[in-house]
Amino acid sequence: MNEIGSNGTPFLEEPSYTPKPQRTGPAPVDAAALLGDMGGDTYQKPQQTQSRYQQLSDEQIAILQQQRAEKGQPPYTDEEIAELKAEYIERQRLQAQQQAFAQQSAQSSVLLEEATYVAPEKKKPEALPQVDASALLEEAAPQPERRVSFDQADIEAAKKAAAKRASESLKEAPPAKDPAEARRQMEALRQQQLADLAQAGFPVSIILTVVGVIAGLFMALFASRPFPADMEVNAFFNIASKFYLYGGIVLAILAITIVLRVQALKGFTSFMFGASSVLLLIPGIVILLNKKAAEGFGLTCGFFIIAIVCCFVVTFVISTSDKLNAYYGKKEIMYD
Repeated sequence: MNEIGSNGTPFLEEPSYTPKPQRTGPAPVDAAALLGDMGGDTYQKPQQTQSRYQQLSDEQIAILQQQRAEKGQPPYTDEEIAELKAEYIERQRLQAQQQAFAQQSAQSSVLLEEATYVAPEKKKPEALPQVDASALLEEAAPQPERRVSFDQADIEAAKKAAAKRASESLKEAPPAKDPAEARRQMEALRQQQLADLAQAGFPVSIILTVVGVIAGLFMALFASRPFPADMEVNAFFNIASKFYLYGGIVLAILAITIVLRVQALKGFTSFMFGASSVLLLIPGIVILLNKKAAEGFGLTCGFFIIAIVCCFVVTFVISTSDKLNAYYGKKEIMYD
């Protein structure tokens, strides 16, 4: 809300200082230069004295000092008061020059358009605009520093509440499990995993049984293939052929024990298939070469190769498959 001084000049309650504005408008134009010498009369520029401008009164300065003291700021010094007064007058002078320049421009445009010059009526000087003295302050009042304080009673209450919550959380914690119960649960979990593996090993046992039967059958077919008609078959070839023939029958029978989960024959089955794959190479390769000239040698080679591959597959899977081992390890086994 504006206050009224002793000389009737209003000023704001909360003044703020702003730097001295730089003059950006055009320089004042001398009307006498535009009018020239009209009828022998010389136009004289009126003299503007400092008495035309309003001054900051002592009452206004006292009120500004009081407002500054209420905000906790130091009072204005003599130099600051003098600068405020000069700035107050300078602002009035600038506004007066701008109004005079506007009037002179309007008068000059009329003179240029009309053929004859008509002297403008002399008007009384208008009242100078009021300048807000509060805009002369340099900076706003500083904000008081905020300090957060806690009551000691509040701190103690917060500590007790935290301790109570911690105690309640410990009471709600689940009790520790019995070691025996934990071991029992772990054992049950392990048995369940083994049961799942054994269930997955059943299809593997079926496939491996089929592969083992094929290995024994093709080994017997390879032994039954004839030698060339003009070849003299000695005792070595006769014994080897009979070994492959009966060995193939044994392999087919052992392959059936895989699906039956005969735990006692597991190791023997793996050994027999591994040994058969080696014996088919040596001396089986010698027998194969001697049957080269016989009729149907390509079929003989097929039986030989398939028998070796199937024997190796059965040996490898029985030795490495965890699913098949779990299938063999099930409790409900018919033959032990």
